[in-house]
Amino acid sequence: MADKPAPYHTRGLPAPPSVSMETVLMAGLLVDVYGLDALPADRAARPTTCLWLLHPRTRDRGQMMDIASRAVASWQACGHAAERNLIALAFDSPNHGSRLVDAAANEAWDRGNETHAVDMLGMIKGTVTDMAGLMDLVEGYLGIKADAHACLGWSLGGHSAWQAWIGEERIDTAVVIVGCPDLTSLLSHRAVTGKLATAETFVGSRYFPRSLARPTSAHDPKAMLFGGVTSPVPALPLGDADRERVRQVLDRRVRGKRLLLCSGGRDTLVPPAVGQPVVDVLTDAARAGGGGWYDATSVDSRVYEDVGHAFGKDMVTDAVKFLVDAVARGPREKDSKAKI
Repeated sequence: MADKPAPYHTRGLPAPPSVSMETVLMAGLLVDVYGLDALPADRAARPTTCLWLLHPRTRDRGQMMDIASRAVASWQACGHAAERNLIALAFDSPNHGSRLVDAAANEAWDRGNETHAVDMLGMIKGTVTDMAGLMDLVEGYLGIKADAHACLGWSLGGHSAWQAWIGEERIDTAVVIVGCPDLTSLLSHRAVTGKLATAETFVGSRYFPRSLARPTSAHDPKAMLFGGVTSPVPALPLGDADRERVRQVLDRRVRGKRLLLCSGGRDTLVPPAVGQPVVDVLTDAARAGGGGWYDATSVDSRVYEDVGHAFGKDMVTDAVKFLVDAVARGPREKDSKAKI
């Protein structure tokens, strides 16, 4: 029998603090729940924020132990823990970990997987759907009062976190680690880099059949904001018509939400430049310190210049700080027109 791999720890940081972890079967999925032991005997006596942790491609839910432990321990040590509970939850994405059916389907084109695009899109959307189903049921399984939800996704999970931020009403806060808001462009970049297609021929090729355009348009942030998988992102500053169209989507989808984006400046698997046009529009709209044209959401984008496709130590530190602040704010006022 092969030795079980050592638990993942963030390189350059001390070992994560000790936090309770219990694996609970929920709706047929194994879910690692961190922080239950710190809850009061009557778990519903005070409100709970659920932090959903979405793991990278070819990894499993155990990869999220490090960030789960750091986030929960930091919350328990802060001055607001007596007012609100925080638990972190991690589950295996489709075809990963305890749900693995075929490891080859998790690989990319350069590792021989001809259906990389459709497999990726299925796993990304499937992860968001699974999370939504667990959100429906988590109170019943754990006996808590979950009035707020946040998610952090890394790589494959980061793509899912983007979709959850714009597509899942119950998510108040999202942290995206080396993820992309424009999956068509990301997959096109990989196909072009691998000399499988050109940017002009990618959509409609065997690597990205036209049948994928409709489901991608329904869930991909770039397509939802700008009208379709092949629609260009307008240059800044946006004209009145483009601004109004984007404003309407933001009002419907992310009013009151908070978003932290952490990208690696040396990332060649998910290069920040691929999703940068979308990010630029969002950060222009929700400009920190005021001056933007949409102040009903918060978007904080950070590029870590010396980091590749990784969840670097400074990203971890910043993500934990961001999450503790977001949890302290409690659930957003979904119908409020107040400035954030």
